[in-house]
Amino acid sequence: MNRFSLSWPPRPKCKSPKLHPRRPLDLPTYTPPVLPTLPHEVWSKIIAFTVRLVGANAIDLDDAFLPPCQNEEYPEIESGVFEDRANLMRVSSQWRKDVRIICCEYLTIYTAAELIFLVNLFEASRDQASLGGESFGKTLGDWTLRVDFKILGPYSVPHVIRLLQCTPNLLIYNNRNGPATVAERPAPQEVLSALVTHCAHSLRRVEWSGAGESPRFQDLATLCNALPHLTTLRLVAIYSFPLQASDGIPDMIILPKLKTLSLGTIPRPVDYRPEFAVTWDPLLHYISFHSQQLPALTRFECEIFPLSTLTFFYMHGPKLRLFRTAAASAEHALPHALALCPDLHTLVLAQGTECVDVPSFHPTLRRICIVPTIDVAVRVPLRVFKHAIVDPLDALLKTLEGMFAPQLCELRVRNVGAYSGIYTESIWLNFWWRRWNIRGVRFCDKAGRLFQTPYDSTEALLNRVRV
Repeated sequence: MNRFSLSWPPRPKCKSPKLHPRRPLDLPTYTPPVLPTLPHEVWSKIIAFTVRLVGANAIDLDDAFLPPCQNEEYPEIESGVFEDRANLMRVSSQWRKDVRIICCEYLTIYTAAELIFLVNLFEASRDQASLGGESFGKTLGDWTLRVDFKILGPYSVPHVIRLLQCTPNLLIYNNRNGPATVAERPAPQEVLSALVTHCAHSLRRVEWSGAGESPRFQDLATLCNALPHLTTLRLVAIYSFPLQASDGIPDMIILPKLKTLSLGTIPRPVDYRPEFAVTWDPLLHYISFHSQQLPALTRFECEIFPLSTLTFFYMHGPKLRLFRTAAASAEHALPHALALCPDLHTLVLAQGTECVDVPSFHPTLRRICIVPTIDVAVRVPLRVFKHAIVDPLDALLKTLEGMFAPQLCELRVRNVGAYSGIYTESIWLNFWWRRWNIRGVRFCDKAGRLFQTPYDSTEALLNRVRV
């Protein structure tokens, strides 16, 4: 997050004055800094730029073709932002109000104690507003647009409900409670009911970015049918599917305004449970009865390719403009699926060491992005890196080269995670740049820099030292 610090500079130290016998003692004076005379609206924008967390209204998921520094899905919180907020709140009462409002726009809750504190704060603000005490006619909870729950330990479900009662304008609800890779418990039905009761008219993005407190399918279906404006839905796991068709499942799930459906990698369960699915085929089956179940869908991400539910592409493939999947799970079914997406513009492939088939022809494909399946950068010997990373990537590039896509204009390799070290293969990158350049395709990295002259930030720093 790009920002600057507004912490006040330290007061300069005054030197001891020199005594002069013929003139009086000159004492140094200190003049405190004077703030420029600007309208309050201008200062509000400056304050917001300094201490606001990005992503408060990020309804759409991040674009793989944008630089990583513009990540608004799960922004990193710098520790200095809290110090800046505290400093700005000491300037004046008006600045204190502005900072409090900005702090309430995006809430990230890590502990049960933080949850209780926010509930008490928002309820006190609501009570004060009922007496005409809050400024702008709004309570603090009215300014809240996004809440990320990241509570590992136990917490009180009634406190979550009370918090949702105070946030009627909530746009984004993100649940990452419990362990991220283990489906420990189902999402509380009371919380999902509270989302419908208090936030149904405003919610645009709902997601479970961790598996620890994933929803049951029946509860998820009921929630989705009650959110008429839902635009983005992201899931990592579903706690359970009904073993019988009569177990409280709605006749049909209809999401009239859903544009993005993102399905992540389902973690393997520790203990076998027949109601826990390790693929997304059961979910896709329930939303593939009719094309009008997802009439606005344009972006589909599925890290585990639905090999048993190609009917999804028959129903919704013509609407898709962006499709993302993992090469490891697509096997030989990807050409068939892409053939059912005649208006697809963007293809994102998560590549590991596996090979994947691509269609021999696609009429509308414009952009392809290759991302690593491993997000964490790991340093390994050069020989291992070449065998495990470069060789599979080279094989994928050869496969893509054999596809005839007349509209293709950009091929991007995101040099993050396992791909962080690809600049060590500068000759290989330049070779592929020349081959794609002949076809009029931009071959570039995560920031859009062409591999014509590969740029390595580490090598550039060493060159400065050498000079």
